[in-house]
Amino acid sequence: MTDTAASAPVDEFLPELRWTTAPTPAGPVVIVYSPEDETVRASGVAVPQDGEPEVAAIGRLLQDVMERLEATDPQTAAREMNPLPVGHGTVAQALQAYADGQVDALAELKVKQPGTEFRQQVWQAMRLITPGAPVTYGELAQLAERPQAVRAAGSACAENLCAVVVPCHRVVRSGGSANSAQRTGNYLYGAGTKTALLEFEAAHAGS
Repeated sequence: MTDTAASAPVDEFLPELRWTTAPTPAGPVVIVYSPEDETVRASGVAVPQDGEPEVAAIGRLLQDVMERLEATDPQTAAREMNPLPVGHGTVAQALQAYADGQVDALAELKVKQPGTEFRQQVWQAMRLITPGAPVTYGELAQLAERPQAVRAAGSACAENLCAVVVPCHRVVRSGGSANSAQRTGNYLYGAGTKTALLEFEAAHAGS
């Protein structure tokens, strides 16, 4: 007789994913994490559209995050997500500290997202970028020890599922003035959101 419980995937017995949020000048930052190990699985910025309330933007972001997880990490997405936000614990406290101006507070959070070895190197390199001191895509490639892979480094930014925690917003284009739209470049949550994050971090860097 087969012991189905013993042969079932371990994740079948893990709790639902949890989420937490905190307001920033760029909009509410939302983090989805696994509660058993306080590991970030996805994150982003909830940007209201067409005058919608922030709570609607947060709900839309959570739905988008789960859809992206289903496409890239179906085992994690299958755990589903508890509908209620969390305001305590390591992840929630770090996010609130970030929102309060301790812009390096997310650096110690554990992160897990699927990706190639190269993308893992690039995402880890992003976490070494000092808040308030953005780097170019070429400099990011150098931090990842692949100086010729500038385009691939840019692709890793675009595919980052853990925005803000893995700070792809701190990667900018070369050329242009420091605050120009040309230098800021593209961002999943909009160039304005990226600029707001950079300005917020620059204002609080070193505090």
